[in-house]
Amino acid sequence: MAINSVNTYSRLSDSLERELVQAANSTGQSYSGIEGLGMVFGYIGRAASAFGRYLILVAEAVHEARLRDGRHTRFMC
Repeated sequence: MAINSVNTYSRLSDSLERELVQAANSTGQSYSGIEGLGMVFGYIGRAASAFGRYLILVAEAVHEARLRDGRHTRFMC
């Protein structure tokens, strides 16, 4: 994992490495690649759902702004 600390995604790899080390130290087990991939996919899933929620909020804000604007009616939206 130290190789990834040079690229532009160093924040993700540093935090991932830190969590992997903490998990390995707390359980006393060695690192498992499958568990590591599970953690990565979990992070990706949470990021995708957060981005989806953000897009919904933006769409709702745009819709409300159009409704408040006098040039648009509810039939045009």
